[in-house]
Formats: sequence, C-alpha cells, structure tokens
Amino acid sequence: MIPLELNIDKISWIGKQKKDENYSFRSFLKGQNFDNVDKVVHRLNKEITAQIECQACGNCCKTLRPCVTDSEIDSLSKMENLSQIDFVNSFIEKDNFDEIRSLKDSPCKYLEGKRCTIYAERPKDCKSYPHTQKPEFISRTLSMIDNYGICPIVFNVYERLKVELRFNR
Repeated sequence: MIPLELNIDKISWIGKQKKDENYSFRSFLKGQNFDNVDKVVHRLNKEITAQIECQACGNCCKTLRPCVTDSEIDSLSKMENLSQIDFVNSFIEKDNFDEIRSLKDSPCKYLEGKRCTIYAERPKDCKSYPHTQKPEFISRTLSMIDNYGICPIVFNVYERLKVELRFNR
C-alpha cells in the first residue's frame, strides 16, 4: 500500500508547485471514459477516506466557506437563538450573481480546534465534502484542483488517479 500524504503544510506547498500539472491532468481527464474515471475515483475515495480521520484535520473548516440552504439557515439561526434575518445579516454572505449563500467566517465559526462543534447538524455542503464520492468527477475537476492543496483526501485521490490512469507528466 502506498503511504498517504497527510501533512497539511506539505500538501499546500505541493498544491502550489503542481498547479500547472494538475490543470494538464484535468485536460487529460476530459479525454477519458467518464464512467471509468468515476469507478476509479470512487474506489480510491473509499480506500483513502478509510485511512483519514477528517475530524482530526479540520483544514477545510479553516479555509472554505460552505454553501447553506434556507432550511440550514433556519436550523443554524435557531441554534444561535437568533432570528433568521439577524443570523443572515451576521453570518451569511450572498453571491449576488449566482444567488448562492455561504457562511462568511473563515475559519468557520463552528470550528473549535480541529473539530466541528455542530458536526451532527452541519450543512449538507460540509457533510458531502470533499465531494470525491459523488458521480461525474470529471465535471468537478476545477473544484478538485482548488481543494487539492487543502484536503488530504482530494490530494491523495488526485495523485493516485494520475498513477492509475498512467498520466504522463
């Protein structure tokens, strides 16, 4: 078994160094069979996530801002004992172009140390992160490149995928 890279500082550094390579790999992936890539990614995701304790990392919560739905805003505002309007005004940022709302604090206001204080009630966007388990991996490669230097799961899945698909660097 190939050892995983778990050092966040090293992953971040490698992410910057391999930016061009990762974009080249993205182009390479566009020429591959999408279903086959999904099968490989999902297998790698399963193998890699079994070896990584996300709650021991928390790097995504330090750097990313999850999208939130109306029902999540309702739940979070109740947890905070605030009206929805006060919660939105204090803690939500809206992308006026896409109408996407996200938590605006970075690091996340619910992060304590490396742990989420609302883990069971966290937004769906957090629950599904890093999205390597979802179908249509190739359609999300730009976000994977963005997350490559942030998340050990994405980093290791992307690197192993390069090897398995015999990407010629």
